[in-house]
Amino acid sequence: MSSPSSTDTVALVEVTAEGALGTLLLNRPDSRNALSVQMCEDVVVALHGLEADPEVRVVIVKGAGPVFCAGADFAAVGAGGMDFLPAFENMLEAVARCTLPTVASIHGAALGGGLQLATVCDFRVTESDAKLGIPSARLGILVNFENVQRLVLLAGVAVAKEVLMTSRTFSGDEAAHAGLVHRSVAPESLDDEVIALADQIARGAPLSVQGVKRSIQVIVDHLGGARSATPETVEEIDHLVAAAYGSEDLQEGIAAMSEKRPPNFTGT
Repeated sequence: MSSPSSTDTVALVEVTAEGALGTLLLNRPDSRNALSVQMCEDVVVALHGLEADPEVRVVIVKGAGPVFCAGADFAAVGAGGMDFLPAFENMLEAVARCTLPTVASIHGAALGGGLQLATVCDFRVTESDAKLGIPSARLGILVNFENVQRLVLLAGVAVAKEVLMTSRTFSGDEAAHAGLVHRSVAPESLDDEVIALADQIARGAPLSVQGVKRSIQVIVDHLGGARSATPETVEEIDHLVAAAYGSEDLQEGIAAMSEKRPPNFTGT
């Protein structure tokens, strides 16, 4: 199967298919697989290609290099983020609504947008010593409504507050205990565990497995249907997200992280 094209000489997303298992590989290892607009778009193209392959029954999402995904590309976010956000959300929706079951294989770190990407996969398996978290408050970013909602539905109100309001980094074991991931395994066992899980899913009847996935998605949509039910409230949150992405605090948060110093936020 061919990989999506990109402006880089090396594809930002690589796709392989072996029997019933397809693999989607985030391929910016030198940038810790930071998500750019182009990379988000390429993930969507890659998923559609895997869905069109009649042999593939499960998609494994992985990252090249030392980490799964360190989050959004600071260049995209620092420029105001409002070009990045639609591409990022479109990618998450494509993963969440992929007709095939998806398994995130998390090694090294899944931070910010990387953890949000893992969250929309159907299954998450992580190394026990991986680092998982969403340091949005430490950067000056406000996670948008849909992704707060996803986190609440996944792990509950208390865990969502801890993840988003403290910017705490969880170990793989802690993430499993909190319900952020399904399994935490020794680093040397990650690949075998992911393949075993994907094989187990792939052995199920496709109409049954895909039908259950669709049914659960409909239930989740119903439980989390506040965007359509309360448009005024969601519009207010959208404005707050846009204000955060255009704030001086965001620029300070990015600078502080790059300079490895505490940020000096002013609320502006």
